[in-house]
Amino acid sequence: MPHTVIASAVRVPWHSHHGGYDRLLDYLPEAKRITAPRGITGQKIATAAHHWLRRRCPLPFYPAEHFATDARVLVGRGPAHILYGDEQFWFSRHRPGPTAVTYHQPPAHLARFMQATDWRRLAAHASQIIAVAPDQLAFFANHLSEERVHLIPHGIDTAAFTPAGAPETGGRPMLLTVGWWLRDWDVLDMVHDRLHRRYGNDIEMVVVTRQADRRTWHPAVRVLEGVSELTIALLYRRAAAVFLPLTDATANNALLEALACGTPVVATDTGGISYYTGHGPAALLTPLGDAAAAAEAVETLLGELGTAAHASRRAAARERAELFAWPRIADQVRSVYRLLEEER
Repeated sequence: MPHTVIASAVRVPWHSHHGGYDRLLDYLPEAKRITAPRGITGQKIATAAHHWLRRRCPLPFYPAEHFATDARVLVGRGPAHILYGDEQFWFSRHRPGPTAVTYHQPPAHLARFMQATDWRRLAAHASQIIAVAPDQLAFFANHLSEERVHLIPHGIDTAAFTPAGAPETGGRPMLLTVGWWLRDWDVLDMVHDRLHRRYGNDIEMVVVTRQADRRTWHPAVRVLEGVSELTIALLYRRAAAVFLPLTDATANNALLEALACGTPVVATDTGGISYYTGHGPAALLTPLGDAAAAAEAVETLLGELGTAAHASRRAAARERAELFAWPRIADQVRSVYRLLEEER
């Protein structure tokens, strides 16, 4: 395949710094990365231009760094891939070359980003759109032809996130929660409270989040922020279960990371979650906003510790994650790149 696809590679703030979508480019060496300018002069120029043009962009989050990347993609004449269309595809819609755009947010959030008229103006300029969850397909089908919308899942680095060796014995079982975007904090608090009242300090409850200082946590919870990829992988491996109460979702980095580490998950059955977990033993899915069901599911996993059922769940989790290994996903994205090449 010709080495002509350029790809934006500025990570957005709601994406995990451990498993961001831009890792895709590590498995697409034929793609040229486009990033924001790093020199002082380039940054100043981008900031000044952004100051004047930002008001003309309806995207709710479009900082100078993303504008600079958008501008650099705009001037490229060959095929391009916008990795984070939710935040980085506006002025570049006027570029002369064919463009693929990946969107990550749930349909309800996309609908709130812009009015339908703005979506029609934008989508018409995307040659191909990549959705990361099935429920996004209907949203984009309202704006462009069905054959131009492709469901390609988010990937996971199955070499960085791996299961532990022999399971640890003894010690307190740990319930781990990771992330902050679209999390159902009310359900999390209620489950933490129920577990603490029932088990006291016999269970370790840990939360890794970017919002450590933005809310009040249950006093029995240990809250971590800014941890390294190595540390987060070790936490996943140690955890008896990962608990992800959600208000909505498409793909979810924490979910994929946990599965790759062979850790069973309790998650809210919303958006694209079941698309990633499947319906096997790797995950227990609970109804939206149902703290009682979530607590019961967590206790089910805790009660299985040390049994064949728990070992089966761990093996199933890893097996499920391998379906989303980045090399597999990169091959699917290449099929879209071939369509871009055909449009040149």
